[in-house]
Formats: sequence, C-alpha cells, structure tokens
Amino acid sequence: MSELSQWIPRECRQSPPEVRMLGPLEVRFAGNSKSGVSVGGIRVRTLLAVLTVRVGEAMSTEDILHEVWADSPPATDRKAVAVAVLRLRRVLGDRDGQWLLTRPSGYVLDIPPDHLDAVRAERLIREGKAALAAGNPRTASLSLGRALAQWRGAPYANANATSTVVQRTRELESLKSEAVQARIDADLELGHHQELVGELRSLTTANPLHEPHWLQLMLALYRSGRQAEALATYTKVRQVLAEKLGVDPGRQLQEVHVGILQADPGLLPGSVTAVPQLSLAGRS
Repeated sequence: MSELSQWIPRECRQSPPEVRMLGPLEVRFAGNSKSGVSVGGIRVRTLLAVLTVRVGEAMSTEDILHEVWADSPPATDRKAVAVAVLRLRRVLGDRDGQWLLTRPSGYVLDIPPDHLDAVRAERLIREGKAALAAGNPRTASLSLGRALAQWRGAPYANANATSTVVQRTRELESLKSEAVQARIDADLELGHHQELVGELRSLTTANPLHEPHWLQLMLALYRSGRQAEALATYTKVRQVLAEKLGVDPGRQLQEVHVGILQADPGLLPGSVTAVPQLSLAGRS
C-alpha cells in the first residue's frame, strides 16, 4: 500500500472522494480532517484533469495518450497508461476501482457530480441567476456568492494545458465572469452600491472592454449620490472603447448615461429599468 493510502482512513474510502479543479487539482475525503490531498506527478494530475472534464464517460487508452503525453508518447503505451491509472487510484483512495473504472471502451471516472467543485459551482450559478430573474436578489446573491467561493485560483492550475483542459478552463473562466456580473447585479438591487464601487473600479481596470461592469459602476456611483463621478465614468469608457475598438458605447450604456444626466429615478433599485435588465447584456 502506498504511503498516501496508509493515512487515508478506511472509513473515508467508503464514499467517493471530492475532486476540486477550480484552482490547483486536489482531492478531499469525507471524514478526513486534512485540508486536501495534492495530486502528485504531472502525468497523474493531467490524467485526473481530463477525466474530470469527461466525468462519467469512457476515455480510451489512445485518447489518454494523446491528451496526457501529447507529442512525447512513452515507449510502452498501454503500460504507461495503466501505471498512471494505478497511481491515480491511489490518490483517490480507490484500491478496488470503485471510482475510476476499467471498461472495455476505456477508463471512466465515476464520481457523483456534486463531488466535483466545478459542477457544484455551475448548479449554484444556475440557481442564482434564476432567483435574480425571478426578482429575489437576496437569494441570488447568496447562491452566487457560494458559487464563487468554490474558486481557489485558476482552474486546473497544476495540470498540463491539453486541448481538453484549455477548453474547459475557458468555459469555467467565462462562467465565473457571468457569476460575478450577476452577483453584483443582485447586490446592486439590495442597495449595496457604496460597497461595490471599489470592486467595480478594480474590475473595469482589469477588463476595460467589458461594458457591463462599466454600467454597474455608473449605477453604483449614481446611487451613492456621486452623479458627477458616474458621468465622468461614462466619459472614460467612451474614450477607452474609441481608442481600443473604434466604437461608441453600446445602447445600454448610452441609456444609463442619459438617465444619470436627467437624474432619472428609474435607475434606482427596484425600478423596471434598473439592473439586471440592463447590465446583463452588452459587449464584453
């Protein structure tokens, strides 16, 4: 038995492990007080990464070789894959092959979806966005905040950037961006505009071409009684878009700008023209 398996209590191995990929890959076990098990070895980490992308689906030896070894295939293909699978099973505390199955068509990571942090995050984001659309910003903010708390850094940070991993990473980063945007919309509806100004300034600095965050910043400033700063923000985003893309701000930014100029009460929380209707669309 490996040193890793020795310290994983037998009772912890009776239930599926939790696999976390929203940051460096790691494995957690129910009933174990340790914070998490890092997945040692780049090949083993990359194998786990591609299996989590295709959880519940069989990956053939050929597909694994293509993804994990890329342009440097081992001399003994099948043996190398079998060794990597054995090592991954040890990491998963899976001596009996309950969670990483061997099938005629290949290998299958058979872990319940809710034991994957990315799947939990996706579910919470769906619930949060649905609550926001239904006019329940408090529930939305809580669900979206719980979803964002799943992230510990860049997805799959310690795995090789295979084509499958890169595509999934992009999907997860886009999902996180949507969640941040929706959570801010919910918090704006809850009247947290003053607390959001600093975060939104950081977001517009990090991604100056993402119009929805500029719109949210203008609303947060306006609702904080800082009309002049909100108008100055519009001037700034107009300059940025002209210099970088050669375009004017989108229709929604223009409408909010006019509303701020006119001190439109419709831009206050709870009105039919306020967020989320405006800020969830637009160029990014």
